[in-house]
Amino acid sequence: MKLSVVIPTHNRAEILKTTLQKVLAQEGVEFEVIVVDDGSTDNTENTVSSLKRESQGVEIKYIQQPASHQGVARNRGVEAAANGLIVFIGDDIFVELGFLKTHHDAHEKNPDENIVVLGFTTWDPALAINDYMRFLESSGWQFGYSALLPGFVQNAEPYKYFYTSNISFKKNLFDSGKFDEQFKVYGWEDIELGYRLWKQNKLKLFYEPTAKAFHHHLLTEADLPKKMRAVGQSAVHFERLHPEVQVVPKGLKLIVLKVLSSPIMLSVWKSLSPNLYFKFKTWAEFLEGAKGDGSIIK
Repeated sequence: MKLSVVIPTHNRAEILKTTLQKVLAQEGVEFEVIVVDDGSTDNTENTVSSLKRESQGVEIKYIQQPASHQGVARNRGVEAAANGLIVFIGDDIFVELGFLKTHHDAHEKNPDENIVVLGFTTWDPALAINDYMRFLESSGWQFGYSALLPGFVQNAEPYKYFYTSNISFKKNLFDSGKFDEQFKVYGWEDIELGYRLWKQNKLKLFYEPTAKAFHHHLLTEADLPKKMRAVGQSAVHFERLHPEVQVVPKGLKLIVLKVLSSPIMLSVWKSLSPNLYFKFKTWAEFLEGAKGDGSIIK
């Protein structure tokens, strides 16, 4: 099988350059690269053009679109793909040598069209990793790898691990259900697609931790409010699409979370433990985002 690597990007030319260099260094498989520029105003186009001249036979397709959303960009990237196996990474994901071969071989061993291969992503050790980033990696709010073992994911809800920073699948599977383009802010569009593929196509998730990549994106506590309010807003949209799935807390759980994430309690958690503080600060901003969407949290 040949691969098509789809990378959406927005105003990250310098980081994208390293991302592409890591992909172009892959060996042992045939692949193309598709960069979808989602309304960048920096040097992205020139960066991609320069790497095309250094690609040593690997085709790099460059698609420009008005600033939309990464789900829209990924849809366009897959539409332009010439190969039957799609690999999604982000524009700030640095892949290890052997990354594409590992994804390829996992699909060779698991040829059914409903099988999706999930690789492992961790923070780039070159970053100054802080308490907030450690919380995101361990808590499941960004990644939940600690709950997984290599092989088929046995969790009753495997779609929750449909992480588009490091995932691959057959193009025919994606053609049956693309990203919902009504998601306008960060969060949930990948999980929502995973949910539909799970319900409609009996998606099976195969976790291959040796398909390793590093996330080169420094985050601090200052990023938390905007990030988690967007996630809360997107969670409301997810529930509107799938009312059978409860994402936003309700009833007693909501009341308890509001109390535990109040400003007074946040000061208590901060004095006790970074993890407790970030846990309830995250909930506070998530609930604010869900409320701000117009709706189900009063």
